[in-house]
Amino acid sequence: MAEQPTATRRTSAVPAGIDAITLDEARVLAVAAQRLDRRPPRSQDRTTVKARLLETIRGLGCVQLDTISVVARSHETVLWSRLGPYDPALLAELHYPDGSLFEYWAHAAAIVPIELFPYFRRAMARYEEIYAGEGSWAQANGDTLARVLQTVRDRGPTGSREFARPEGPRPAPWAWWGGKPDRRALDHLWSRGELMVLRREGFQRVYDLTERVAPSALAAAPPTEADQRRHFVARALAALGVATPRWVADYFRTGARPHVPPTQAAAELAAMEAEGLARRITVPGLSEPGPVWLHPALETRLAGLRSGRGRPMLTTLLSPFDNLIWHRGRTQALFSFDYRLESYTPAPRRRYGYYTLPILHRGRLVGRIDPVYDRRARVLTIKAAHLELGIRPTPPLAVAIAATLRDYVEFLGGGTVNILAADPPTFAPALVEALGATA
Repeated sequence: MAEQPTATRRTSAVPAGIDAITLDEARVLAVAAQRLDRRPPRSQDRTTVKARLLETIRGLGCVQLDTISVVARSHETVLWSRLGPYDPALLAELHYPDGSLFEYWAHAAAIVPIELFPYFRRAMARYEEIYAGEGSWAQANGDTLARVLQTVRDRGPTGSREFARPEGPRPAPWAWWGGKPDRRALDHLWSRGELMVLRREGFQRVYDLTERVAPSALAAAPPTEADQRRHFVARALAALGVATPRWVADYFRTGARPHVPPTQAAAELAAMEAEGLARRITVPGLSEPGPVWLHPALETRLAGLRSGRGRPMLTTLLSPFDNLIWHRGRTQALFSFDYRLESYTPAPRRRYGYYTLPILHRGRLVGRIDPVYDRRARVLTIKAAHLELGIRPTPPLAVAIAATLRDYVEFLGGGTVNILAADPPTFAPALVEALGATA
């Protein structure tokens, strides 16, 4: 039986009186919903750490994957941001051999709790309908698909590198699937649900038949379309805390295609409001048009904020693909933070750097760093640390960011932190001094 949606029917109506929240309150509640307000105490117990990793992924709904690894893989950083240093091998164990996670198009390619597999069955079937029709690559390469599927069936777990590239000129470095039709076939078979990623070796996918990897998940009856719609909308609102229908729709999507379109998300939120599972509010000063919704679980937190309690305490760094900021319009609307990943921008046109990590400090996005980690030398180099306009480069802020950099380098593999530059320039020596004090 598929897991029930995150939100369940409340026995009483949402308490009256919360019709508007301030933009600052919206930011705090969004950060809290994303588990970025504070961290749990450090633990060396493997069972405890694995339980926290899995519970965090369940709370977020999914964690996006990405190939770029300037400092660490994106999904590893997303979890470090919330939990602090941990052994990434424990995260890999949750996928294999534990079978608690799987990979699919949840928000781009992402890791997802295995109990959510049934909610993606329709997406898998739809993928085949869209990409295997008349004139498609799949139709023209049916023999390749059949051969690759049979190869995995016969061999068992099979790495993507085991399929050779055809003879001929090398493809461009940015070519999808590395110029290998067999790898394109693997991706197609995975997207339509016949194959699953059993595990990763490095970042290489190792595939096996879905019926062998997750037979119980495959056997579970798909939810109804109504239950599926409720599931995605309820989980997205719980993870976002404060959201518009567009933000809810964007949270779970395959490429640019949301699993629940914005119009349907708006209708579902209205239905949830009638059941006491969401509250429609206004946020004066929010630039995003349309209605805004608050998850009821945050009402107690909001009451605490209004009594002077429960402000976020955490200072951390965020992956460019962190769930808090992956919707760039939402990041701008809520945090007044204009963020763009500049990895694909020509170097002369970059403003901040190749792979900048935003700095989250006590509920506010106060700046970004341009880092690179040399694993052999064990040096984390900050090519530049940029503070946002209006953020004062105070000694306490330098101490907080320095402590976060020390924490991050410990997670990456240990070593030293080297600061090359900052904006404003006076912040660089302040960071260097703070790093010395925290060494």
